[in-house]
Amino acid sequence: MKKILCPVDFSDVSANGMEYASHLAKALKASLTLLYVRTSIWPEAVLLKQESSKSNEEIQSSLSLFRTEVQNEFGIDCNYHIATTTDTLEDTVASVAKQYDLVVMGTNGADNTYQYFFGSNTYQLIEQSDCPIVVVPQGCTYRPIDLIVYGYDPDTNPIFLIDQLKKLAAPLNSELKVLHIADDKPSAEVKRRMEILRDAVKVRESRNLTWSFDFQYSGDVWWALDQYMKNNNASVLALSFHQRSLIEMLFSENVIKKVAMVADYPLYVFWK
Repeated sequence: MKKILCPVDFSDVSANGMEYASHLAKALKASLTLLYVRTSIWPEAVLLKQESSKSNEEIQSSLSLFRTEVQNEFGIDCNYHIATTTDTLEDTVASVAKQYDLVVMGTNGADNTYQYFFGSNTYQLIEQSDCPIVVVPQGCTYRPIDLIVYGYDPDTNPIFLIDQLKKLAAPLNSELKVLHIADDKPSAEVKRRMEILRDAVKVRESRNLTWSFDFQYSGDVWWALDQYMKNNNASVLALSFHQRSLIEMLFSENVIKKVAMVADYPLYVFWK
């Protein structure tokens, strides 16, 4: 991962995301681009306070200052880009992100129209983007990523997705723990699929990576994930995004969305 994109809007939430992105870019030896989306027509007819008070010159001046501060403090290559568009914010970020390896963005978790799209609209970006995303909750500060927990569902997560984990974990020498949460003891079929995953990991194993596997039993997947992260003092929770059908959306819980609302640790979301 050599090119990181970080959307900013001059709020405290996005500033926290930018700081995390800067630390991560330094750890990965990657470049960082700050993206400001200026909508000429706000699709939901809501005028943002931040946008209404800043001219183009002020926006460019602020971004230039951010770039200089990041380069001086972290010693990384940092640039900025202003996108003026009539599309939605998440559509614009998703489009720009096609040229990057990773998106890092701040979120406040709850829905708040004055927090740009760093609230519940984060999930809309996750649905639309082809680029892996690190979601950084408000108040979460960077620390070395030494343990990544991957919430794995044998029924929906293709095995080849583990290669996406390696792209983040290998350069950071992170330990990877694959966690399956079930409401009862794993069935023979689930155990078989976990064995297949173990075999696939061995084939793709790197000398820089340590893999382990664990089971937890709970009827509330998102709650169990959150507790596991906290009990193990894990650095990042990795979740692979499953494109959901209408029936799934209506009748099954959305783990990514629920965890994103309560997590005080970063989420790494990927799907291909």
